Amino acid sequence: MGAPFPHRYEVTLSSAGGSQGTLSAGPRPALAGGPPPEFDGDERRWSPEHLLLASAGLCFMTTFAAIAAKSKLDYSGYESRAEGVLDKTPEGLRFTRITLRVTVSGADPDKAARLFELAKKHCIVSNSLRVPVEVEAAVAAA
Repeated sequence: MGAPFPHRYEVTLSSAGGSQGTLSAGPRPALAGGPPPEFDGDERRWSPEHLLLASAGLCFMTTFAAIAAKSKLDYSGYESRAEGVLDKTPEGLRFTRITLRVTVSGADPDKAARLFELAKKHCIVSNSLRVPVEVEAAVAAA
């Protein structure tokens, strides 16, 4: 790790009013955000729901990549799809399930399976959520 803990992150949200805004964080590209279509939003904007799924998927990928590099696992490709279920619960609306469907190409299947479990255990975003994040992982031929 390059920086000592704790690490701090900041995102700025700017809006001219209403439910749409722009997310920014330093030199990164800005993202247009707002509610999803299910809540009368614009499907072209990133919703909090989609950003949550993207965060879970990206965190798992970067965690897997770091563990794979330390374990010297060679692989030729990585693809994932994050799916979430938002439902009514006694506590209110919340995600009741998040599933990451991950496929790694061109890797040793047994070693990759062990590393998938380690990545699941160490993924910061998944560990920070109330809803469990399920991971369905596979290794495809190169």
